[in-house]
Order: sequence, then structure tokens, then C-alpha cells
Amino acid sequence: MNHKLRVLFIIPSFTTGGAERQLCVLAQHMDQDQFDVHVLFYYAPGTDTNGKKWQEGLDLSGVNLHFLDKRPGPIGYLAALPRILGLMYRIRPDILHGYMDGNLLALLLGFLFHKRVVWGIRRTSQDLSQLNRLNLCLLKVDIWLSPFVDLIIFNSESGRLSYGRMGMRSPRMQVVPNGFDIDQFSPDISPGTTQRQLWGIPDDVPLIGIVARLHPTKDHPTFLRAVQRLSQEWPTAKFVCVGDGSTEYAESLRIHTKSLGVSDRVIWPGTCSQMPAVYNALTILVLSSTDEGFPNAVGEAMACGIPCVVTRVGDAARIIGDTGFVAEIGDDEAIANAVSTLLRESGDARVARGRACRQRICASFSVQALARNTEQALMALFPGSPKRDSSNGMS
Repeated sequence: MNHKLRVLFIIPSFTTGGAERQLCVLAQHMDQDQFDVHVLFYYAPGTDTNGKKWQEGLDLSGVNLHFLDKRPGPIGYLAALPRILGLMYRIRPDILHGYMDGNLLALLLGFLFHKRVVWGIRRTSQDLSQLNRLNLCLLKVDIWLSPFVDLIIFNSESGRLSYGRMGMRSPRMQVVPNGFDIDQFSPDISPGTTQRQLWGIPDDVPLIGIVARLHPTKDHPTFLRAVQRLSQEWPTAKFVCVGDGSTEYAESLRIHTKSLGVSDRVIWPGTCSQMPAVYNALTILVLSSTDEGFPNAVGEAMACGIPCVVTRVGDAARIIGDTGFVAEIGDDEAIANAVSTLLRESGDARVARGRACRQRICASFSVQALARNTEQALMALFPGSPKRDSSNGMS
């Protein structure tokens, strides 16, 4: 290879969302001797109203961050076009790697500059009823344009199968599972205790949590119904819903919590910046989603030694293996029973289960595996070195 492979990742927001964190972790862990990594965000930190900025992401060593300062709406793309084109000429990327809503822009720029294009698909899209008319239209456009994409990387096997059934096609389609920083996400009693103190939860009180944005696909109502069941058997237990969402939906969930008679048992702290502390504060993590690809919260919690109860969605069952329990979507009784089973375990059994959770993530879903698998997939786009026709300029 005549020079480092220049990769420009494109993603809308710079927030605390799972996809954003995964991209930043991937970018930081790619081999800097072989890759020159750039990340383009539509919005500058703090300007995107869909989430809180991820302050840790601003300190990524060896990664070039670019903020487009795009205005909301379609007109924003036109206004930002000169800045986009200027960035392309300055960076001269070999690969345009879209994430989420950045996929279509990556393809457009790939057409204009004759560059390799990679799409990152982060969900399964099995529950199409949760998509509005615009998102359904964009999904159809993605499927129609997919044959023109050089490589599509799914973060879950369920996502690859789901999109394949809908007709998505590309010369290369493969799965690269998410990876987790096992040094950052690790068992640590001290920050967990501090987090519990902030929430007013004693150390000896069972704390069952859900970590997810407040959105219908995360199915908080099922989790809350499980809370109602568990409150009868475990009268001292507390529950926490970590994550933000629209004001209207958040209010509807609080009203539902009150109707179930468990308002005094559930904490709504919003988005938390210190996620390792959040996971270490939990006794058990619950994933009640109706639609997922590769749920980051499950992997992060397990890396911290926290057992999980998940719905049979996306690759959740594949992630936990035999370290936790799987319930069917919407089955609050099964979720409650699984949580109760974990809470009844002896101290030694809990320690062993927590150790097994972490070992599974370390062995199969580390950030190092994510980076190496992604690097190999990108390198394969250039068979035979030297691999590009324009190492000194835009083609």
C-alpha cells in the first residue's frame, strides 16, 4: 500500500447514543499505522437536540473529528454542500463509511468522487410499524440503492437476515459484531456505590435497570409491568430507567408508571454520562426491546459483570449465551420470573455468573476484535497492492 488508507466515517450526531459510542471506539482503536481515520458529524457538539453530547468522544487520540454545523432539515444539506465538498478535497478519502443516516450521503459522495462506499447498518428493522412514513420511504430507497454500495457491514446477524429478506443486496455483505472496551467497562464496586448514593439506593437493595432511550421500540411498558410483578415478591427492590426521549413519550411512561402503582419504585435519571458507574450500580440489567440489532447496553453491562434478562430480539440471545435469560417480546411475566431467579441465587452463584458474563464479552466481543474485523473488511475492498488509482488526488 502506497499510503495509509484514508477513511471518512459519516454519522449525523455526536451524542451519547450506542451507535455514536461504537463508532468513536472503533475509530480510536483502528491501526494508525495503516489507517488515517476521519469522522464527520452533521451537528457540532451540543447543537443536536436528539441527545446529549458525549464529552469523552471529544478526546479521541489519533482521530480527526469534523463538525459540519448542518442546519436541521433537507435545506441544511444544500447549505452545507460547499463545506462537504471542501472537506472531501482536503481529506481525499479512499473510503466513505456511512453510519445510520449518514449512509445516503456517503453513497452520493462516492458517486461524485468515484470512491469506495461502505454502509453501516445498526438495526434489524423487523418492526416496521415503528417507522414513520419518511423513514419507511428512506428504507425503500436504501434497499433500492444497496447494489451500488461496495460493502455493507451489519452489526448483527439478525440485521443481515432481516435486510436480506427485504431485498437489500450488495457485492459484499458481512457481519462485524459490536465491540466493547473491556478496560473502560469492567467490574468496579466504588463507582457503582457512588452512583447508587446519587440515586439514594442503599448497597444492599436489589437494583434492576433498563438502559435505553425512551422510544416505543425499547418497550418500557413491558418493563414497567414486570416491575409491578416484581414489587410484590421483592418489596425492597428498586428500578431505574436510564435514558432520554421526547418530552411527550417520557411523560406518557411516567403516567403509565403511576397507573401501575409503582411510581415510588422507579427512578428516571435521564441520560447518564458515566455509564460504567451506572452498570456497576445495577444488580440486573433488563432489555425489553421489540426491535434491536446488536444491543450495546447488554454487552456493556456484561463486561461489568452484570447478568442480563433480554427479549428474543436481534442478537441479544447470542450475546448473553447461557449467562442470562431470554424472554419473548412483550412477556412481562417471563421477564419478572427470570429476574426473580437471578435474585434468588446465592452469593457465590452470583459471583460466578458475573465472572462468566465478563469472560464471554472479553472472549468474543472486545473492541480489539471489532477493529481488526473492520480493518480486514475495508482492506478487502482493494484487492492487490497498490490498491488505489488516486493516492495523490481526487479521481
